Amino acid sequence: MSVGKRVTDTIDKMETGDPEGALFQICAAIDVTAKTEFGKSGRGSYKDFIHQNLGLITDIAFGGSKILNLNLRYDHPDLKKNADGSVPVQDIFYHVVRCGLYHDASLPEDLKFTDDMLIQIKDGVLVLPSALIYGLITAVVVSPANRDEHAPKEGMLNLGDFPIPINKLWGRRDELLWLLDAVDEIKRLQHTATAT
Repeated sequence: MSVGKRVTDTIDKMETGDPEGALFQICAAIDVTAKTEFGKSGRGSYKDFIHQNLGLITDIAFGGSKILNLNLRYDHPDLKKNADGSVPVQDIFYHVVRCGLYHDASLPEDLKFTDDMLIQIKDGVLVLPSALIYGLITAVVVSPANRDEHAPKEGMLNLGDFPIPINKLWGRRDELLWLLDAVDEIKRLQHTATAT
């Protein structure tokens, strides 16, 4: 199955309110993309792909808020904690999300994806926004490793009020990053003009 088909399946799962099914599909697309982009497969390239694209992933997920390092307090037997007791989000996405879905066919009970736009611990459960999945989709689509891909069904990436067809974005990371920076600058200028 192609990366483009996996992306289409991810979008379809998101549209039907199935973030777990969407994650299963996008994890496979990340595996292939990271292998192609870094020239090797495995956990290192998977985690590097998410870490190196985290600013883009969070920018898409949170509408202009770039987070370059995201460490969360989360307990799981397959995670090695930092000295402060936190773990990088890319480790969670590999060891808990990807491996959980592939090896156990489900996410653990203490990890949920919701439509809330907050990252929080609620009643001992790590709650992540489903919007992060759209950020993962975008990172896969714009990876230069996927410049020859296409989605069999057209999807749209919405940048505020500015929709872009996904099939126009394959492999065009630099162009999208430039566009996101331009949108951020326009928002900043509008905010400055409104404040004065």
